[in-house]
Amino acid sequence: MSREERRAYQRLNKKVDPYALPSNPALRARQEKIRAKRAMKPAPRTRAGLTTRALVWIFGGGLAAGFVAFSLAWPSGMPFAAYVGAAGAVAWIGLAFGLRLLGRRTPPAR
Repeated sequence: MSREERRAYQRLNKKVDPYALPSNPALRARQEKIRAKRAMKPAPRTRAGLTTRALVWIFGGGLAAGFVAFSLAWPSGMPFAAYVGAAGAVAWIGLAFGLRLLGRRTPPAR
């Protein structure tokens, strides 16, 4: 779009409210249909208040934290490195569940 075309477009749309509801009945009907479809969409499945996405993030992060802790403790020997890796994974999982619980108990911000 050239500069001249852009200026002409801005002159045409100078006093148009971008947040106004559409005046076209077909557009309005389409938006209502989309809203109704969204309202019918089921809520995400939860198990004890945790979505599948949250569980994957928690346990995947725990696995990664365990591997990092295991790798950092590897020079000190095998059994100790395995214990450190397991402790790192458990710490991540415990921290993630704790933060999740804390987030559910605090009131939403206004």
